[in-house]
Amino acid sequence: MDDRIIICRKDGFLVTAVFRGKECNRLSVCKASEDMRIGNIYIGRIASIVPNMNACFADIGTGQNVHVPLEKTAGALSSPAHADGKLHVGDSILLQIDRLPSKQKAASATGAVSLVGNAVCLLQGRKGISFSKKIEAPGFRDNIRKLFEGKTGEGFGVMLRTNSVAFAEERIIAEYEKLWGTYQEILRRFQCGVPGVCLYQGLPEYMTMFRDEYLSELDEVVTDDPDVYKEMEEYLAAFLPDYAGKLRKYDSEKVSLYHLYDLRKVISDALSRTVSLPGGGNLVFDKTEAMTVVDVNSGRGSAVSKKNALHAVNLEAARELARQMRLRSLSGMILCDFISTDGSDDAADLLTKLREFTKDDRDTDVVDITKLGIVEITRQKRDVPLYETVMKLGFMP
Repeated sequence: MDDRIIICRKDGFLVTAVFRGKECNRLSVCKASEDMRIGNIYIGRIASIVPNMNACFADIGTGQNVHVPLEKTAGALSSPAHADGKLHVGDSILLQIDRLPSKQKAASATGAVSLVGNAVCLLQGRKGISFSKKIEAPGFRDNIRKLFEGKTGEGFGVMLRTNSVAFAEERIIAEYEKLWGTYQEILRRFQCGVPGVCLYQGLPEYMTMFRDEYLSELDEVVTDDPDVYKEMEEYLAAFLPDYAGKLRKYDSEKVSLYHLYDLRKVISDALSRTVSLPGGGNLVFDKTEAMTVVDVNSGRGSAVSKKNALHAVNLEAARELARQMRLRSLSGMILCDFISTDGSDDAADLLTKLREFTKDDRDTDVVDITKLGIVEITRQKRDVPLYETVMKLGFMP
């Protein structure tokens, strides 16, 4: 399959699109220069503690305090130490951004710092070696446990990402040692730093999209932005030299990369309330305060009442729903009202197929299907939904 990542500049914004064949599966729009990124690590100062919210707010020097749930401060590095073992207003604390501010909520941070590589995650507050649930390679886990014997210590653990099976063992260890060196430098700077200082910059959004893709299936990364090309080139040289040949610079005065891949239409379709299906049906997306609701309509196929025809529309809708959830960066509770086929076998098959369609999406969990044919899905929030990003930034496709 022709898998590629397109990174292009449009009116001061960077647009990143992940294509699998002719279909776009992921989209991102961000400012060319970002003030705050997910993964940034700061020395924060506890500005207030709100017991009835079970949270505190910390000043990280950006002009807006970040929200920190108190359960996410357990085991966090802070100073000074208190006899009661609790945080106090004015304390310094090491914090990492895990959610960007949205139109209604402040940015959120955690005291459980993590450093994410292509194959390895370094996790503060964990112990030992853990693995992505999607790793099924025979013998891989046993080999890695032997490889890391004596390398992990108190206060941190290592998790092997899904991509790790594509890396040689020496490359995995080399990445781990880079992350460990970075972690030690962060600790050193925290001990002698002052609140409001950023100790570590997370990767830009286009880089995290590259890092989180299944690299073994990726054919090329194409960009028309010189700064992006340079940063990607340096990143690949440092962490993924075997993939350096997949980076390509696009240079054409006739047609921009944005127009070559018709990203205006891709983004417009991803913001549309209605998505058409090849067989004549459609998906209708509605966002409420608590959840996203999706309705499946048979469209011009409604006159066809045969049970197998309606089930075919449902399967078509399930495949497109899996793509749209990633494309739109939907999160939280997602309820999809499929066409009722009054058949338990069809319902079970629909649920099986939807899980199959979402198996490459690390954030999605297909929970169950109700008697009314409504499928319950949860999706972990990593990014702000695409429509919110576009509205907040004022981006015009």
